[in-house]
Amino acid sequence: MGGEPATTTWYTSSVAVAAARRMAAAGTVGDPACSMAAVGRPDPGLVPRSSRIGIGHHGGYWCLIR
Repeated sequence: MGGEPATTTWYTSSVAVAAARRMAAAGTVGDPACSMAAVGRPDPGLVPRSSRIGIGHHGGYWCLIR
């Protein structure tokens, strides 16, 4: 089968950081900017294996943008 293994490229996104700050300020999970939001570490099993992910966090809140 061969081929190159799938990879995910992570990068800090100012939009994701801002969304994480909004969630922390509101004390709730979920922001329209985020493809996935979490309190605590996001579940890696839910993150695509072959894509580019913008990530931001504030306190325990995380925002991932695909």
